[in-house]
Amino acid sequence: MSHPSSQGRRSIDAGIGADPGRIKVGVGDLAVATGGETLTTSGLGSCVAVALVDDDVGVRGLLHAMLPTGDPARTAHVRPAKYVDTGIETLIEALREAGASTGRLEARVAGGAEMLDLTDAVGPRNVERAEQCLDRAGVPIVASDVGDGVGRTIRFRADGGFVVRAADGFERTL
Repeated sequence: MSHPSSQGRRSIDAGIGADPGRIKVGVGDLAVATGGETLTTSGLGSCVAVALVDDDVGVRGLLHAMLPTGDPARTAHVRPAKYVDTGIETLIEALREAGASTGRLEARVAGGAEMLDLTDAVGPRNVERAEQCLDRAGVPIVASDVGDGVGRTIRFRADGGFVVRAADGFERTL
C-alpha cells in the first residue's frame, strides 16, 4: 500500500516495466508501506531522507524533504513533504493512520550533504531540523548517514534494511 503523496497522486510507479514491489518517493514527497514494498528515493544531495518504522506492525514510511522549515501560512500546507518539519509531522500522522504507534517509531536519516560551497548550507540545516523534529516527537534516530559532499540513493526494505548508496558507488546497510 502506498500513501497518496502530498501532491495528491500515488507514489507507486505504475509505468511499463515498473517493479510493483517498489514505491518511488520523489523530491518533496513521502510514502507509507504496509506490505513487502521497498521504499526508494534518489537525488539526495542537500535534501534529507527520513525513514520511520514501527516494526511491531510492519508499517514504514519515507520522506524526501528539500528545505528545513515551511511557512504554514504560505506553502507548507500545500506541499508539506517539501519541508523537514511539516514533512515529519505529516509522515508520522500517515503512519498512525496506517496502524503504527508513535511510541514504537524508530528513525533513520540520510542526506544533508554540502553539495555547494555556501555560507548557509541547506544540507546541515536540514539534518539539524530533522533531529530537532524527531526529538520533539519522541522518535529516536537509530541510524544515520549524513553530511559530506556526496549525493545518495536510499532503499528502505520491508525487512527494515536501510540501504544507502553514495554517488561514489559505496553502499552500506544501516
